[in-house]
Amino acid sequence: MIVDANLSRRGFARSCGIFCAIVACGTTLGCARQAEADDTAVAGEGASLPQYGFLVDMGKCVGCENCVAACRQYNKLSNDTPNRRTITVFQDSRDENVYVSTSCMHCDEPNCMRVCPAGAITKGEAGIVHVDKQKCIGCKYCYQACPYGVPNYNSEAMDKCDCCLDAGIAPGETPYCVQACIFNALKYGPVDELVAQAEGRGLEPVPVGEPCGPNCYLVGEVA
Repeated sequence: MIVDANLSRRGFARSCGIFCAIVACGTTLGCARQAEADDTAVAGEGASLPQYGFLVDMGKCVGCENCVAACRQYNKLSNDTPNRRTITVFQDSRDENVYVSTSCMHCDEPNCMRVCPAGAITKGEAGIVHVDKQKCIGCKYCYQACPYGVPNYNSEAMDKCDCCLDAGIAPGETPYCVQACIFNALKYGPVDELVAQAEGRGLEPVPVGEPCGPNCYLVGEVA
């Protein structure tokens, strides 16, 4: 589902952050990535994979929703479960649409995990933030704490992107949303490598926001 940034109240906070990142890309203003969290405090000792995340090329995304559909299909989301991945559309200075595909940011310091009274949210291998639906009590503290409006709810528990862990994708492997992107607009991998590769192509990656250290970056020329 494509969400109009001007009309979606639910995604207002996330849209504001994405819009600021788009402006930064368009004006070539760099944003420094928030310092990485202490692995022993957040991801746990012994984690063998670096922090993974997403990179969205706004110059390639056409808003086709293949990523959204693949996420729903392979994660077997129920009818009462909102989309884990959404496409937000903005208009640039030439009144042309700019599409941004986002899901959970798998933050360095996830507020959702910090405020969860049930201990249902953890940050594990590859820095993936995961919710244990058996422990979730539906208090919605995580929704209130998330600066990006990510947590959703169905009749069972809180639901969000887990990089397809519960769909059988091992940490560090490519989630179904990225596999479904035929335009190569959505990438997944070690964040430092994604940023370095983009910079090597003369692009200037910008994080979608600053709070909590989100691991989702945007690249692309925006007028």
